[in-house]
Amino acid sequence: MWDSAPPLSVLESSISNPESPIGMRMRAAYFLKQLYSNASTGSNDSSSDVQQRVIASLTSGLKDTHHGSLMRHEYAYVMGQLGDERCCPVLEQILENDHDCAMVRHEAAEALAAIGFDKSRSVLQRTLLHSQEQQQIEVYETCLLALNVMDWRLQNKDKNETTAETNFKTEAPVGCACMLNPYSSVDPAPPHPAHANLSFEELGDILCNPDRSIFDRYRAMFSLRNRGGEPAVLQLCRALDDDLRKHTSALLRHEVAYVLGQLQHPASVQALEQSLRCTREHMMVRHEAAEALGAIMEGAWDQVEPILKEFQNDPNPVVRESCLVALDAADYWGQSTTNDDNSPQQHDNNHENKETTSTFAQEKALATSFTTNSQDINKNQAILNQHFNIQPNTGD
Repeated sequence: MWDSAPPLSVLESSISNPESPIGMRMRAAYFLKQLYSNASTGSNDSSSDVQQRVIASLTSGLKDTHHGSLMRHEYAYVMGQLGDERCCPVLEQILENDHDCAMVRHEAAEALAAIGFDKSRSVLQRTLLHSQEQQQIEVYETCLLALNVMDWRLQNKDKNETTAETNFKTEAPVGCACMLNPYSSVDPAPPHPAHANLSFEELGDILCNPDRSIFDRYRAMFSLRNRGGEPAVLQLCRALDDDLRKHTSALLRHEVAYVLGQLQHPASVQALEQSLRCTREHMMVRHEAAEALGAIMEGAWDQVEPILKEFQNDPNPVVRESCLVALDAADYWGQSTTNDDNSPQQHDNNHENKETTSTFAQEKALATSFTTNSQDINKNQAILNQHFNIQPNTGD
């Protein structure tokens, strides 16, 4: 949450120009998301106009290949988090374009699943079959996941109400508070209620098992994330290394890195650095590892900053730009802390209590409403939460 947002016209201008600094365009995308969220609380013509302009600006950015794959995939991600059916036509168009970047097409498919518009199902099904034939593995797996979660929502439509804690309709009430989603993201798969009875190691075994479906593995991943703490982080880090050696799913590994960015635990730095350094790793994984590293300022920035600086000149533009965005945002927002206790135990506690200083990657993803009253929100709580959908505790 920011105390204020630039005027909508300024944000539109930033995204309309692919030559704008990438850090500026990244911030603009998430400021637009925040303005959309603000407008969703209104019911007048002005609010509707703001929402339409936000969607039009993101649509324009997504269609303009001069923005590059990193920014275009970010625009698609934001559109998915808006949950607005008006975003679907351009997302479907991007997904079905065989000549577009797989990373952007993957994000378009995931965004369509997040929106959940049933008319998009046929596009996902067509692309699923075509991408399998063309061996476009990341696109295929994303479409499969998208259809899985849409089917799952439909099957459980009448069993429970969607709750703010889960963002999903669940097959049974969550049996343990540790399984509730502490983030505001619309995730590509739900945790399973039965996972509440499993140990961290057992969840890690499911996540690392290539014989399980990608949907089951994702569910184990989000169960670990929702539980939080160092034991969960270590199982997620185990998956990054184990799956690279088995070479089963770059899509899974990139989502593991994303989840580690949400958790922001210093115990993940080594595994994320290893993923970033591995030049044979898929660019999606390396990109997400770089952004996740950028999230772990508290207690680890002295270790993280030189890593990001080392790779800001990486030959791969997506990796290079991810590091530049992280460094730019850290410089733009500055670094401040509200707690000098940077022990792993303190980070475990922070998973339950979001009253912590937010960082670069944090402010990238607050999907909830935002206030302009600085007395209600501690500015230092939320500086970079947007990409990882981390919602600070506002004291209610």
